[in-house]
Amino acid sequence: MVFEKILVNGLIYTAIGAGYLLIFMITFNPRIWGYQDYPDGIKEKVPPQTRRERAIGGLVGLPWFIFILAYPLGSTASLKTGLGGEITFGIAFFNVFFMVFLFFLVDLVILDWLIISKITPKLVIIDGTTPEDYKDFSHHYKGHLIATIPLTLICLIISAIFVFF
Repeated sequence: MVFEKILVNGLIYTAIGAGYLLIFMITFNPRIWGYQDYPDGIKEKVPPQTRRERAIGGLVGLPWFIFILAYPLGSTASLKTGLGGEITFGIAFFNVFFMVFLFFLVDLVILDWLIISKITPKLVIIDGTTPEDYKDFSHHYKGHLIATIPLTLICLIISAIFVFF
């Protein structure tokens, strides 16, 4: 029962989080959503992001960011309640970790590797660059690898909050 809830919450979290990013990619210019995440080689070929582009990206990205932080908290609180108000550190950690890293994996494999690096549709290409500029997947992989440590620490902190408070 517990692991079914964790699986369902992980799938919901991943579908909503990655779906929002995909819609963001389709709807907005890649200078708004992709500029900061693209490698320096691409950034060197185009002008820096404008203040307006950064503002739009922040405004549109804010609901996603709130969801990405709030859903694991709500999910773990719901799981704790379902367990009678007590949750072990292991279950709390696995709940948050599974959710975050399932999304992390889908973002890396589907959005970054498949869509940006392999398919490279026009919607991901910043004017002034070519599809070939996006084929090096190592930038995405390294960025995700580096983010693993802080994400794991965040999962540990969230889990500790629910166990000790």
